Amino acid sequence: MSTNRTGRCLCGNASLSFTEQPELTLFCHCEDCQRTSGSPFSVELMASDKGFETIGELATYTVTGDSGKQVHRHSCATCGSALFLHCEADPGYVFIKAGALDDASWVRPEMHIFASCKQPWVKLDDGLPQYDRMPPQ
Repeated sequence: MSTNRTGRCLCGNASLSFTEQPELTLFCHCEDCQRTSGSPFSVELMASDKGFETIGELATYTVTGDSGKQVHRHSCATCGSALFLHCEADPGYVFIKAGALDDASWVRPEMHIFASCKQPWVKLDDGLPQYDRMPPQ
């Protein structure tokens, strides 16, 4: 069953919507997520790119990921809010930033990835699995 979920940037000039239920929800502790979120981690939803749409002008910043493949990070071109990314290592999926959702109350992270990069003052005592990288799908 699909549900239409929506999100937007801080200024409202860029928005996103998706209909597919995320296959995975995670805390990412990688250094890139720390820097793009301004926080010790990012919460992301891995969802099919089928039914995923954006409206508004986006800026894209591309880096080489841990896999050796490109990671394309998309943010609002006006206010810079991080919205989603897609990894060439995971074709057919987008990683949507939970903080961009209009309603994130239903989000339930299932794991921590790049836990080896977490800040030493972050205590992971939630009982969720912890991985040094993205676990195999």
